[in-house]
Amino acid sequence: MSGAHAFRVLGATWILLVASVLARAGDATPAACFDDEVLLHVREQFATYGPRSSQYEYFGFIYRKDGRIESAVTHDFGCRGQRECVVNTAFALKRIPKGAKVLGEWHTHPHFHEADALSMEDVRGAQANRHIRCYTAFYSSHDGDIYRWNLDAPTVAAAMESRTRLGNYHQTTNYPPSPCLPAITATADLTEDLHSSPAPRQ
Repeated sequence: MSGAHAFRVLGATWILLVASVLARAGDATPAACFDDEVLLHVREQFATYGPRSSQYEYFGFIYRKDGRIESAVTHDFGCRGQRECVVNTAFALKRIPKGAKVLGEWHTHPHFHEADALSMEDVRGAQANRHIRCYTAFYSSHDGDIYRWNLDAPTVAAAMESRTRLGNYHQTTNYPPSPCLPAITATADLTEDLHSSPAPRQ
C-alpha cells in the first residue's frame, strides 16, 4: 500500500485474535510455523491475484486447516481513478474456518498507482497481530515484486528497510532460493488480548 496514495486496509483485528486462540487447541503441531509451505502458498496467491490487480487491491489472511495452507481472500470495490483503495479485511476474517491456525497475511498493490512503499496503515495493521505466533506479512508492488517485512519495525521507514524480496509474480518459475525465515515467537499472552481491541487499519 502506498503512503503517497494512502491505500488503506480496515478490519476488526480482535476477531483474528479470537480465531487464533481457538485454533491453538486443535493444532496438532503448535510449534511449527510451516515457513516453506507458507512461502510457496503466498507465491501462488500473488501469481493468481497479482495479475488481477489492475484496478483492485486484494488481501488475504493465511491459515492452516486439516494439514493444508489456504488463504481467506477479499478485495476492494475497484479504485481506479481514486486516490485511495480501501479493503475491509473483516470480509476475509469471516472466511477463516473455525479451528484454523492463522499464520499471516498478504496484499497486492494495484498496477495503476505505481505503489511500492508500505503505508503506516500496512505497518500498524500487521503489527497489531505480531504477538500471534508465526504471524508473517507479505505484499506485492505494482510491478509484481513480492516482499516480506519485519513486524517489529516501528515505522514505515524501518519496515521498508527490513524488507526481504521474495521474487516477482510475473516470473513464477524463476524465484530466488527461499530465505532463512527465523521462527516468530509469541510476545504476549493471547488470553489477555481477548479483552483488548487493537486499532483497526484506517
